[in-house]
Amino acid sequence: MVYFRYIAIFVFLFSGFKVSIAQLTADNPDASGAKIDYLSETPGDTVFCFPRNASMIVSYEDGFSGLSYTWYRHNPADNSWNSVMQSGGEQLIVNDEGGYRLVVEDNDNVVLDQRFWVFNSQAITDVKAEIVYDDCLGVDLMASADSVPLICYDPVDGAQVGVDYDLSFQWTTYPKSDVQENGRYASIDPPYEDLSYVVTVTDKFGNSIEAGVDYTAIAVKADFEIEVLKNPAENEGQAQNEGAENKRPDEVTGSAPFEIKFTDTSMGKVTAWEWTFGNSGRSIDQNPRFVFSEAGQDTVYLKVVNRDSECEDLSDPFVVNIWESQLEVPNVFTPNDDGINDEFRVAYKSLKKFEMVVFNRWGRKVYESTDPAVGWDGGGHAPGVYFYYIYAEGYNEGEVHKKDGAVHLIKGK
Repeated sequence: MVYFRYIAIFVFLFSGFKVSIAQLTADNPDASGAKIDYLSETPGDTVFCFPRNASMIVSYEDGFSGLSYTWYRHNPADNSWNSVMQSGGEQLIVNDEGGYRLVVEDNDNVVLDQRFWVFNSQAITDVKAEIVYDDCLGVDLMASADSVPLICYDPVDGAQVGVDYDLSFQWTTYPKSDVQENGRYASIDPPYEDLSYVVTVTDKFGNSIEAGVDYTAIAVKADFEIEVLKNPAENEGQAQNEGAENKRPDEVTGSAPFEIKFTDTSMGKVTAWEWTFGNSGRSIDQNPRFVFSEAGQDTVYLKVVNRDSECEDLSDPFVVNIWESQLEVPNVFTPNDDGINDEFRVAYKSLKKFEMVVFNRWGRKVYESTDPAVGWDGGGHAPGVYFYYIYAEGYNEGEVHKKDGAVHLIKGK
C-alpha cells in the first residue's frame, strides 16, 4: 500500500516588497524571501511563492509620498525586462507566473530598480517510499520525490535557473514507534511486528507530502520472564531472591529441588523455541517448567527462530545457583509455644533423601520422619535427653550425611 497526504503552502516575503493574499491579515509577520542563485555573477532576485488559487498581489511600501511606480514583465523570448504592465500604483496584481520588475522614481531619479519572480505552481509530486533491502539485522529504506519545475532566467545571458525546493525527508512508522530517521536513505533496526514505514517530504515553501510502504516483519528477539515455584521451609536454606515472582533478574540462588516456571516473552513471529538449562537439560516447549537439582551453577538461554525467514536470536543469560547439600542438627529444643525453637528440626540445603529416628534413653523409638522440613515437638514425652540418628543424601553423587547424637528436651515457662 502506498499513500499520499498534501499539506498547505505558505508565502515568502522580501524586504521592501510585501506580499498580500486574501487569507492573510495585515498584522501577519513578514517572512524572509527566497533568493535565486544565477549562473552569472548577477545578484540574486527575490522569489515569491503563492498558494494555488490564491490572489497574487505584490506591493511596495516605502513610507514616502510623491513617488512614481512602473511595473514591468519579463519576456523569456529575448530575456528583456522592459514590457510595461502597469504605470502607477504601489500594488501589482499578478495573474501569471514569471519574472517582474519594479522601478520607483522620485522626480525622475531612480530610487529602486528591483526584479522579482512569482510562482503559484510549486508542488512536490510522485513521492515514493521503498524497501531496498532487509534481513534479520535491519531494514534499508529509500525515498524518491519529484517537484514541479520553477524556472527563472538569468538576466545577463538568459540561462535557465531552477528554484531549489530544498527537499527534506523524515521517516516514521505507522503504528507509531520510536523510529525517527532523517534523509532520503535510512537504515533502521528490524521491527518485530508488521508495520508501515512512512516518509514525509517537505520543502522550503511549506509543501508536505507523505508516502508509505508496508513491511512484513521477519526478525525475532528472544526474552523471557521467570517465576520461582519453590516455597522453601523455614529451616531450609534460602536466598533473598528465592520464593517470589522474579521477572527476569540476572540470577537466583537456592536449595534443590529448585523449580522455575519460564514464560516466553519474545518478540516477532517465533515458530520454534530451544531452552538450554546449562548442563542440566533442554526443552523445546514455549513455556517450560524446570527443576534444578545439581549443585553448582547453570546458565539458562532461550533461542528463538522464525523458520519462514530463518531469523533467530539468543536471549541474555540467566544464572541459577544451587547450593551443595548441607545438614546441621541442634542439641536442644524448648517446646513451650513461644515460637522460638519449639521443635527439634534440622537446618538443611539440597537434600534428596532424609531419614531421622529419635530414641529415648532406654532405646525405644519415640519419633521418626522422612521429611527434613518437619520437626518433632516432643509431644507426650518428658523433659530429658533423647538420642537421634539421621541419614541423608544430596543430589550429587557421593553426597551422604550421617548424624547421631543427643538432644535435650527442655520444658519451661
